[in-house]
Amino acid sequence: MCLYDYIMDPSIIEDISLGTKRKRNVTYHHHTESTPIHGFIKDICSSFLTENGFKHQKEEWFMDVIRYNLVGDTKRVESGLAWHCENDNYPNVITVLMYLRIDETLKDANIMYKDREGVKQVFPLKSGTTIIMDGKVPHKPQDPYGTGRRDLIIMSFKKE
Repeated sequence: MCLYDYIMDPSIIEDISLGTKRKRNVTYHHHTESTPIHGFIKDICSSFLTENGFKHQKEEWFMDVIRYNLVGDTKRVESGLAWHCENDNYPNVITVLMYLRIDETLKDANIMYKDREGVKQVFPLKSGTTIIMDGKVPHKPQDPYGTGRRDLIIMSFKKE
């Protein structure tokens, strides 16, 4: 995994998020339904990967947009995800995870992953954290609670 800071203005999520009042909202997008905003996000992420030496097919992409919006939740809000790899859903990908907003009032809003030895690790996140992750890395979000928002855009590209 490679770690970076903001590569995109966090307000971009308002242009692609459904903005519902549900505690957890997810939308899925892919290259066959591209809009100008999808193209903008794709171009930023693709350039970012290229600058960091990751070869990928720019025109074959998959995007997940996830927003948690919690208000005084004392019970964890489940992600619905088991331990998984992006390659489980999309074949042979390299992924950019952009944590655009994570309010400090949320508890356990980090990501867990398994290192090369299979040991579970917790990676602490903050607003602006951007991660490049190979599609074969097992990971799982923590199930947050508390009050606040957690906005994430996941952009995966097929590797060359």
